[in-house]
Amino acid sequence: MRHILLFILFGILVFAGCGEKMDESKSWCSQPLRPALQALAEIPTQRPWFKVYSVGTGVYAIAEPYNFQEVISYLIVGSEKALLFDTGMGLDSISIIAKELTSLPITVINSHTHYDHIGGNKEFEMILAVDTAYTRKNSTEGWSHEKVKHEVAEGAFCLEKLSNADTAGYSVKPYHVKISRFIKPGEIIELGNKRIEILAAPGHTPDGLALLDREAGHLWTGDTFYEATIWLFFEGTDLDAYEKSIAAFATLAPNLTKVFPAHNTPIADPQRLNELKDAFAQIRSGKKIGVEQKDSQHPEDTRALIFEFDRFSFLIRKDYLLPERNH
Repeated sequence: MRHILLFILFGILVFAGCGEKMDESKSWCSQPLRPALQALAEIPTQRPWFKVYSVGTGVYAIAEPYNFQEVISYLIVGSEKALLFDTGMGLDSISIIAKELTSLPITVINSHTHYDHIGGNKEFEMILAVDTAYTRKNSTEGWSHEKVKHEVAEGAFCLEKLSNADTAGYSVKPYHVKISRFIKPGEIIELGNKRIEILAAPGHTPDGLALLDREAGHLWTGDTFYEATIWLFFEGTDLDAYEKSIAAFATLAPNLTKVFPAHNTPIADPQRLNELKDAFAQIRSGKKIGVEQKDSQHPEDTRALIFEFDRFSFLIRKDYLLPERNH
C-alpha cells in the first residue's frame, strides 16, 4: 500500500520501478499505460475504470491503472469455483467485472487488509480471512474518508474513467459480516481443476498472505513483492517477518513459471524473488545505504529511507531498522 498520510511523493515513489518511471507531469487521464500492460491482450469489459488481461489459463489480472496506486486484483477460475485475490480500491464495482468473466461462485481472499486491496469486499458474500487482530480491526472499521481521501484528490486519479465517482464520500466500507470463516496457512482451496495453497506472508502487514498454484507454478505475492517501491513503513510492519516471507518466496522460485504482484504490472519473472531476498539482505546487513526521503509538504519529517535497486526499491522507516526493533 502506498499510503500518503505522511508522504506525497508521486514522482519519486509511486512511479518508481518497472524499469522506467511514469511521466508525473501528465494527468492520470492522459498517462499512457505501462508497456508491460500494452503488451498484453486486453479483455473488453463494460467498466472503463478497469483493464482486464488474461495472464494464464483461468487467471485474469484486473488492473486499476487510472489511480496512482495502480493496484491489481486477480480472478482465478477453476472448473467448479473461482477465487478473487483482492478487490482493489472500491472506486468502481469489481464484482461486475468478476461476474463478466465467470458465472461460477466467487470466493474472496485478501493479500492483506490495507484499503487498496479490500475496497470491493462489501460486494461479495463469501470472504475467507486470516484471524489476526489487524484483520479484525480493518474488516470491522473499514477505512474512513478522512484516511483515504487522498486517493480521490486532484492529480491522484482520472475522474473521466469513473462515471459515478463520489469523491466527497469515498471510503472503504466494513465487511466483517461477510467473512464466512477464518483460514490458516497451508490450507488448500479447491476450485475443481485448480488447487490453490494459502501461504503466510507477514511483514508488510501482520495479516499478509500469498497464493500458490504448485501445478501451474504460479505465485501471487500481494504487496510483499512488486516491481516498484515496496512500502515497509506503516503500523504493523515487521522487518524480521518480511525477511522470512521473502526467503520463503525465494525457495519457491526454481519451481515457478510466473509471479503475479499486486501493483503496476501483473507478471514478473520468478528470478526477481531471489533478487528481492539478496537486496533486502544488503539492507539488513548495512551494506546498502538508504537515502533520506522527505515529505514534500513537511520537509522536516525525515523518518523514511529509500533503498534503490534495479527493478524495485524499499521505503523503510528509520526506527524499523534499529536492532532493538526487529531482533
